[in-house]
Amino acid sequence: MKDTNELNIEIEKIKGEIKLINQTINVIKDNHLVHLDQKVNTLNRVMWTVGFMVFGQLIILLKNLMVG
Repeated sequence: MKDTNELNIEIEKIKGEIKLINQTINVIKDNHLVHLDQKVNTLNRVMWTVGFMVFGQLIILLKNLMVG
């Protein structure tokens, strides 16, 4: 069995690892998620624009078919 000093050293190592994990999570949350959100919003705008353009072309096609 390990003595108290060895157990305290292992506890400090674990605490250090937990701090590194928390720091990594904060970097991902604060930095990367913001960029991903911006890219998703940009893609969303592009998709809506393309959708409206296709809808407009459909309206023009239907008008031309009705008028002759």
